[in-house]
Amino acid sequence: MKGNLLIRFWVVIGILTLARDASGARSVDEQVNLLAERYRQVEDQLARSIRYTSKDESGGATTARQEWYNGAGELIKVAVERNDASGRELTEYIPHDSDSDFGWRGLFMLTRKETPSPGGGTQVEESRKYFGETEEGNHQLIRELRKSARFKPGEPTDTVHVPNTIVDPSKQNKSDSDAEEFLSGEPHELAASLRKAGPPQFFDPFASVQGDSDKYRVIHGSVSPDGRFAVAMGLPPEQSNWDALYGDENYFYENGARDYDVPNYIIDLAEEKILGKTGCHYLGTKRRYNHQQCMLRWSPNSLKFVQLWDDKWSSTECVTGKISSGPKLAVTVDLDKAIGKKTYAFVKKRFDSENGDAGELSLQINKVSNDGTIDLEASAQCRVGDCRGETTFKVSERLRLSDGPKGPRVEILKMRRLPND
Repeated sequence: MKGNLLIRFWVVIGILTLARDASGARSVDEQVNLLAERYRQVEDQLARSIRYTSKDESGGATTARQEWYNGAGELIKVAVERNDASGRELTEYIPHDSDSDFGWRGLFMLTRKETPSPGGGTQVEESRKYFGETEEGNHQLIRELRKSARFKPGEPTDTVHVPNTIVDPSKQNKSDSDAEEFLSGEPHELAASLRKAGPPQFFDPFASVQGDSDKYRVIHGSVSPDGRFAVAMGLPPEQSNWDALYGDENYFYENGARDYDVPNYIIDLAEEKILGKTGCHYLGTKRRYNHQQCMLRWSPNSLKFVQLWDDKWSSTECVTGKISSGPKLAVTVDLDKAIGKKTYAFVKKRFDSENGDAGELSLQINKVSNDGTIDLEASAQCRVGDCRGETTFKVSERLRLSDGPKGPRVEILKMRRLPND
């Protein structure tokens, strides 16, 4: 659609204005940066994504809707274009983590209206909205840019050189500043009949690919930024039927013990091929089961990752790895094991099981870089007694996944004590 070419420049411009968010979490600039980067990643993978298209003609108006999904079946973009005698209206939105069970949620939305102007020209009105997290919660409008321009007959209607106006989010009506109202009225899945219709209503580049798809089920929210890779759970050794693990629209395995034997894999979604085991054993395809949750942090180039299986008091498992040319899974390292003893030594504490310390860290992965650098926070909590629930210590750590003389290793670059919550 014509609007696609107009968005890219102004998504980036949205990064350059306004102050930091007062919530103390992610600033406005940081959130807009995330949405801008997510937009770039999505645009780059649309040609190799699942696409649905529907067209409706009613009351003299034609409405075309397109939806794109990645290889794991997760929505990555929606575009709706309406044409009638009054002109043309385009709405596009790209969710970031829209179905997440935890953490930050964001949304970028473009609206563009073209109407005939006196004398045969075209009046164009555009709005670019960035929704994120504020003190009032998720899905809040954090930035809006507007453009208005009148073009002469035959003149290109590209607004790239038209100055933008920054709109104060605090002066918006709630219906204009809350993404939840918009999303609640939007269908996120076109009719199943479009699958049967075939091209151009339905395009699925994965339809003829079988690969190892019968051996795994993708964990929701684990797809890499470029849409190429994902993390999946495999069948436990004593199971041979996926139907036995299916319920509530996801797959789950529970054996009543703390030690699980559910293999987790890195998957090449384009080929539906297993590249190797991650070393983690998360037990389902849903991102969260009560306190248990599976979180993936990928590097921007989608070649480094950290998989974290977190629980209420501590992290059950945490691994880091990289994907090499081929592609193939080159290496994974037990991150929890690599930093556990050194972290306790740094804070000059010993495991104190009598006072509720199990010697297990709770990890929060903040960033994974292309060079293998990992930024995280490691903490410990008291589990029993009067101190139950209190943070014993918290440490900021910078690590790097590298190749050592005896194989891959995690090197600690920096450690810094943080205040306890």
